Amino acid sequence: MSEHYDAVVVGAGPAGSAAAYAMAKNGLKVALLERGEYPGAKNMFGGTLYSEAVASLFPAFWESAPLERPVVRDEVWFLDDSSAVTLGFTGLHYAQPPYNKFTVLRSRFDQWLAWQAQQAGALLFPSCLVTDLRWEGSFAAGVVTEQGDIFPASAVVLAEGALALLAEKAGMRGPLEAHSFTIYVRLTFSLPAARLEERFQLEPGEGADLVFIGYPTAGSIGKAGLFTNKDSVSLITGVYLDELVQKGASLPELAWRTRSHPLVRRLLDGAILEEYQAHMLPKGGFRQIPRLYGDGLLVAGDAAMLISGRHGADLALLSGQLAGETVAQAKAKGDFSRKMMAVYAEKLKNTFYYKNMQAAGDALDYYKQHQDADFLLSKALNGAAYRFFAERMLTDREKREMVLKELAGIQTPIKDFSDIWQGLQHWRVL
Repeated sequence: MSEHYDAVVVGAGPAGSAAAYAMAKNGLKVALLERGEYPGAKNMFGGTLYSEAVASLFPAFWESAPLERPVVRDEVWFLDDSSAVTLGFTGLHYAQPPYNKFTVLRSRFDQWLAWQAQQAGALLFPSCLVTDLRWEGSFAAGVVTEQGDIFPASAVVLAEGALALLAEKAGMRGPLEAHSFTIYVRLTFSLPAARLEERFQLEPGEGADLVFIGYPTAGSIGKAGLFTNKDSVSLITGVYLDELVQKGASLPELAWRTRSHPLVRRLLDGAILEEYQAHMLPKGGFRQIPRLYGDGLLVAGDAAMLISGRHGADLALLSGQLAGETVAQAKAKGDFSRKMMAVYAEKLKNTFYYKNMQAAGDALDYYKQHQDADFLLSKALNGAAYRFFAERMLTDREKREMVLKELAGIQTPIKDFSDIWQGLQHWRVL
């Protein structure tokens, strides 16, 4: 049995490191346990990190953090097999402090984040797999590792990631079904910075983030995307986990479809595939947020299902910060009871992302009822665009009628409107 800690944090991702930092900064004795060889060794994500959330904990973090590029070009592409209808925005002010968001590689950024916690006084233990909680009556009083080591503590923060096996074991949530998760693969291609910038119409140092809807995952509920790093391009493709079984989907095949699309292929021309990774994300939504607190116990980040649209890593960091501040308050009061730890949940309820998740509480129902929406809308938009931009010897009225007839042949106008309206409420791709 090791020495006693004020708090043990399980997982050195954004939530865990933020929690450890917030507690160590307030003078608590903190152990940060990470199952990987180093923080970020087992992590990947959609590629962008919103700066305001990070700056709330680390002001002017861009001066020292290992970031890739500030994103100035943000687009959504509705893809068909040979075309794309695009919606986007390029804002050059986003290339200046305080920025809007950055492309990031977790293998680098997570190490920096954990180092901030260490600099504040937290002790990092890599290659440390936690297999169980240590209990004193109803109180979580530390953790037990795979090697049998015991870390006694007054409080435990579970920031263990999407599967959240310890949270389930502690009764914070029940078993989750496959439709509560999405699984993504990421292909990273090296591409010289100057060539990358020319291809994506960027100035030196600027970044782009493109989301693909429709063709790449046609037949399955999912999305794809591409983002630019300093001297590489990352391509992601993901679907709901249950789709892989129910529809016989193959994630490598879907990733290949994305990579092989004629418009995507042009962006990757000459790039060399360097890395292949996969990662699972919780997408159960508001209704599946687990119990967040107990006697001496808090749950944060992906383990708490705190993902809202493309906001994930930043929300993990913010929830970790709130968890750390709550434990610091409990330490000051000498009270780690469930009633005291409930302060964390109250803090979460006042955040923008919790309110966003609450407003979109039926997101899972939407995807169950509108499984074909992304595909049909992309097909309809591209068909209409082909007809609209084709210059034919037709009157404007004849052209409009032709486009409307084409749309009606795909699905009814009422369903078009319903899909668009529901999509605006649930896609949250920007």
